[in-house]
Parts: sequence; structure tokens; C-alpha cells
Amino acid sequence: MTQLTSLSIQNFRNCASAQFELSSGLNLIVGNNAAGKTAIIEAIWLLATGRSFRSQKSHHLIQHNTQSTTIFCETKSSYNPDEIHKIGIQKTLDNTLLRIDGETIKSHGPIAKLLPIQLLTPESHKLLEEGPKARRQFMDWGCFHQSEDFMPLWRNYQRGLKQRNHALKKRLPKEQVQLWDQTLVENAKQIDVIRQNYLDELTPYLITFCQALMPEIETDVVCQYRAGWPKTTEDLLELYQQNFAKEQQLGHTQYGAHRADIRFKFNNQEAMNILSRGQQKLFVCALLLAQASLHEKVVNEPVIMLIDDLPAELDEIHRTKLLELLQILNIQHIITTTSKDLIPILNKETSKTWNIELGKVCSS
Repeated sequence: MTQLTSLSIQNFRNCASAQFELSSGLNLIVGNNAAGKTAIIEAIWLLATGRSFRSQKSHHLIQHNTQSTTIFCETKSSYNPDEIHKIGIQKTLDNTLLRIDGETIKSHGPIAKLLPIQLLTPESHKLLEEGPKARRQFMDWGCFHQSEDFMPLWRNYQRGLKQRNHALKKRLPKEQVQLWDQTLVENAKQIDVIRQNYLDELTPYLITFCQALMPEIETDVVCQYRAGWPKTTEDLLELYQQNFAKEQQLGHTQYGAHRADIRFKFNNQEAMNILSRGQQKLFVCALLLAQASLHEKVVNEPVIMLIDDLPAELDEIHRTKLLELLQILNIQHIITTTSKDLIPILNKETSKTWNIELGKVCSS
């Protein structure tokens, strides 16, 4: 299910009201800095994932002097136009209401399945620089969409981890802490297999898009997966038992699926150490395109790409190359820019443009 056909935003940040009838290809939002362009991208991301990429606090998202924000969209399948869904989220300061086709749902999972959305922002290159959390999220996005088993396993693991960490922090007896060890081990091992298989499938696509976007780099990228416990570990349950005293002192579980990471290497060197800032941005583009291609192969639906301030990310040559690849892959993309002249319109029939000023949107 992956094409946004319409979008409605109410009382989100500085945007009191905005409606879009979206194109299947390029959707370009043009405006000056602080006009509200990023808020449109953020609202779609919030609808698809349940969270903002800019703030964790609801009062930052809801327009001043209003009680709630509402985001609503209609979607259709790219391969079956008769398959249509209506999806909405209403957020107040202390509550979130989720609906699909008029029915209230309890978790964001079903919405995330219907809206497989990828995000590229001026901060995306930090995927390489910062801690493992962002790289885990990247990897687990693919695992979630391509394995029905992944989310139940991850939820069970997180539930056990929360209880075990609580017991460690409270310095409860060893026997009470170890009640959760078997749960963690059983789920961690299955999560580990899903993650490894996903990265094995992703790597050939990543190599292809790296070659397309960075032909000057002659060596192929290697994805080095780290499970979250030492390679030499033969028995994770025994590792927990051996490290009990240390983990009790730390107050949290040191090893497990929640500590997994990916390292990207060229010629046995960390990507972030040998790639320029511009190449790092291109590499993140290659990661997203690789993930999008694998997703369509497995799920038989394309993703939707959100790109905030594309000109700040890439020079003219690489902007055009990325847009060409998005068009070839049949990916609906929503892009913000400060100037329409910076974004080439490759196909007018599948493109639309809007102008935004102080949160007010109008068609171009």
C-alpha cells in the first residue's frame, strides 16, 4: 500500500490548515526558511511512525492556542488502485488517537505497515557518526516490513529487558533478575537471525547504488553486523550469568539484541573515516535506495520518500541523479526546497508543486 493520494494537516506547528492532492511522482514544497516546509514532512512522518524526528514533546507539535493536531491521509496500492485506505492520527497533550478506515486501533504497527516511509534530512548523515541507535532503527525498519515474526519477537524482548533492567537497578536478588534471562536469550537469537538475513539481502543492492552515486570509490562496501554480544560467545545465557555482578553494578543489561550495530566499511576502513561529508550524504542516499529496492522486491509495493531540503544535501549533479533513480524505481517522493529552480522536474505529468508561506500552502 504505498502511494499517498491526499493529505490533510490541522493545527500542526505553524500550519493551521493544509490540504494536498498528491502526485504519484515528485511532490515539491517550496518556501523560505521557517515558512513551514519541514513541518509538512514532519507531519507525514508522525502519521507513519507515531513520532517526530524533531521533538519528543507533544506541545511542540500542536499549534499554539489549540488543543490538538490532526493529520489524515488517503492511500492506495501502487499495483491495485481499488485498494484504498483512510488513515488518521489525532494528538493532544496527553493522548493519541489512531484510526484506519474509521476504526480505532491500539498500536501504530498497522499504520506503519500501510505507510512504509523513508526520511532524508540534513541530519541523516549522522547515521554514520552517532551511536548505534539510528543504525539499529534503519536495520529494524527493514526487518519489520519484511518479516512478520520480527515485531512480536522485538516486543517480547523489550518487555523482558525492561523487567530485567528494573530488577538490576533495584538490586533485587540474583534469582529474580535471572527470571528474565531465558526470555531475552530466546528472542535475541531469533531477532539476530532475522537481522543477519536482512543485511545479507540488502548488501548487493547497497553495492549497486553506491556504484551509481559514488563511482569514484573503487572498492565495494561491506556491512559488518554486530549482534550485541561478543563474537566468541557460545552461550548467551551463560554470558548473562557470568556478568551478573557487573550488570548489577551498572544497573542495566550490557549484552543483547538492544546493543546491536552495523558498521559500513570500504577497503576495511570505517565509512565515516574515509568518506567526505558530501560522500557521507550520498552513502545515506544509497542506503535508503537499497532498502527501498529490497522492500519492493519482497513486499511488492514501493516505499514513499520524504526529503527535507534536498539542495542542502546534494549538489546539482547528484540531485538530478537521485531524482532519476527515484523515478526509475517508481517511488513517490515529497521534497522541500527554498527555490523551485534548484529541483529539476523530470516528468511534469507525475509532478506537483506547492508554495508555502508562514504555514499557509497554495498550489503553484
